Amino acid sequence: MSGHRKNDSAYAGHWTDWSVSVLNGVLGDYLCERDNGLAIEQMFYHRNRPLATTTESLRAAYPHPTAKLCILLHGLACNEGVWVFRRTQDEPARCYGTLLQQELGYTPFFLRYNTGLPIAVNGRRFAGLLEEMLACYPVAVEEIVLLGHSMGGLVVRSACHYGTRMKHGWVNKVRHAFYLGTPHDGADLEVLGALATSLLQTVPHPLTRVIAKVLNRRSRGIKDLRRSDRLCEDAASDDGSATPWIPGAWHHLFVGTLTDDPQGVASQLFGDGLVRPPRSPARNPAAAEQAESRRVHVTVFPGVHHMGLANDPGVYEHIKLHCMTE
Repeated sequence: MSGHRKNDSAYAGHWTDWSVSVLNGVLGDYLCERDNGLAIEQMFYHRNRPLATTTESLRAAYPHPTAKLCILLHGLACNEGVWVFRRTQDEPARCYGTLLQQELGYTPFFLRYNTGLPIAVNGRRFAGLLEEMLACYPVAVEEIVLLGHSMGGLVVRSACHYGTRMKHGWVNKVRHAFYLGTPHDGADLEVLGALATSLLQTVPHPLTRVIAKVLNRRSRGIKDLRRSDRLCEDAASDDGSATPWIPGAWHHLFVGTLTDDPQGVASQLFGDGLVRPPRSPARNPAAAEQAESRRVHVTVFPGVHHMGLANDPGVYEHIKLHCMTE
């Protein structure tokens, strides 16, 4: 095996890891309900291996820990390999986390989780895991930066809700939260999937009923993408009021477009290919309140598609700039 492939495996994972991640995205709740060994357990990963939240394990993984952390959460059916930049064979593996470590002194942590589970479940578990990790981290933590791609951004918001409600210490240390291609207003693709399932169920034919049943088997994680208020498990989440932007942190919404013209018809209709630009803050009371206090920034990246938002040099430069200046 070439050195390039070994380097890839340390960050992106083998094709089997990607296959399991995809399977969890589609059927992760089913796997979990049946205690299937393929169900992914939410954990931090370091060089494609689970990282135990003990002081000894953290010191072994990070011999020189810093007081500034950046936590990266991947999106649906992915793993931490989604962050790795495309490169030539002779280039070392790079990603937002390693670059922030090299250039600004952040210690990066990569979360891997079962994206087929309800977003609220992953958010609650992440909140607890982060509190557990900080309790045994070798040095006192002063600052946390959260980066969530796609569904990962919704898990970040959910975790902030639970962390705030349970009075976790890490919440007040969050300085920046970056939401990269996050469907805050719901994902159109899942809306269409739900509509197609409903229509097929109304057709009085055995074949269409079977197709509808298969489509409806898609995971709760996927179904939760249809609405942006499924971020916590209590009834108050029905109107979204239970999951506001946490105060004291800067929130950065990064939006991509399929074309180089953000105002063009294609960009407005299809956004980055999977997620459209977020609604105006005026239509979202929680977002409007934060926008007025200048804690929410929306940045558009013309020509950067949905997956590209996770590994684009231009996107990184904006992340770096915000971390340096705010």
